[in-house]
Amino acid sequence: MRILFVTPYAPARDGIGTYSEVLGGALREAGHEVAVVAVRAAPGAPPEVIGALGASGASDGLRAAVARFKPDVVHVQFAVPAFGARTPALLRWLDELGRGPVPVVSTLHEATRDTALLRGPGRALYRRIARRSDRLIVHTQGARDTLTGPIGVPADRVQVIPHFSTPPPAAVTTAAELRTRFGLGDDRLLLAFGFIHVDKGLDDLVEALALLQRRDAGALRGVRLVVAGQVRPRSGPFRVFEARDRLHLARVRRMAARGGVAGRLVFTGFVPDGDIAAWFDAAGAVVLPYRKAEQSGVANLAQAYGTPVIATTAGGLAELFAGSPWAVPPRSPDRLADALRDFLTTMSDNPHYSGPLTVPPAQPSPQPDTTSASQETGLGEISAATSAVYRAVHEHDRGRDPGAR
Repeated sequence: MRILFVTPYAPARDGIGTYSEVLGGALREAGHEVAVVAVRAAPGAPPEVIGALGASGASDGLRAAVARFKPDVVHVQFAVPAFGARTPALLRWLDELGRGPVPVVSTLHEATRDTALLRGPGRALYRRIARRSDRLIVHTQGARDTLTGPIGVPADRVQVIPHFSTPPPAAVTTAAELRTRFGLGDDRLLLAFGFIHVDKGLDDLVEALALLQRRDAGALRGVRLVVAGQVRPRSGPFRVFEARDRLHLARVRRMAARGGVAGRLVFTGFVPDGDIAAWFDAAGAVVLPYRKAEQSGVANLAQAYGTPVIATTAGGLAELFAGSPWAVPPRSPDRLADALRDFLTTMSDNPHYSGPLTVPPAQPSPQPDTTSASQETGLGEISAATSAVYRAVHEHDRGRDPGAR
């Protein structure tokens, strides 16, 4: 089949873009043809990118490029932060696609978080995307509940396909090189990885470190927290969210100074692909102190690299970390401090500790088998489950009256 992705894409720095690139590669290996319409035009885009959304939607040039590709399915990879000011353009193009014969699948990466943040307008946005999509894919049962509850999407149109657990390209940098570059010596490292965002609870983690240091002056001896990432750049009216995240980062730095732990924090800025594996190799644990979460690609990276995880049970993390000894409630710096103390004690007792688990095996889904993919999260299984969705909508829409959506 010929699959057209509509998504953030390289060279843009975006987690959903990386997800699309990896999934697209797996789909090609499975025999599909994959082309990409990027959210924004950018120099240096790879050859599979056949065009980009304009500020007002699809241009005549983009329509011609899509017509030449002749997609069997259009697959939108959506989150509000990923499309930003291009969201209205996407909606206009979806309205246009809805009048044609090609089925549309939309993966909604952050439905719960987006609708909680944007409230009524967010719910209206997701209803409009749902109306113009033949099938919706989400990564967690909680996100499915959001769509079938407040958004009002029929349950048989929503499929849960977990986020896959596959590392990005092979390491270019070694853990030893990163330690030298950032002056980390032989310190034990806790890793907070990814875009810095107010919902990710970095302030709770800093408060937990300060609490732990006050309770036991030696608990953090030889321990550093590496904050590997930057604030996500935004555009248009969404720059207000970038400003909010930058204020959040400034507040975190002030909290660290007041709490006496500023010297234990290392901020790396943007992490290139070649450094990712090395950071997970260097870390004793990944910490996910999230206050709100749809799912976590970082958690799946930790699983792929075999790095233990200390996490809250926010949103989809509750499903992912059910039964973990290192899972704590969100917005609970006191409980997080206890989990950090217990984990660091375990590391001290066993320097080669690799964790009793990283991401626990997924629990059986309570939903019908017709709406849930296999609980396996390997790239091959996710690619196969996604291909099955394509086949289903393509067969269903064969001969469909245009505009029936």
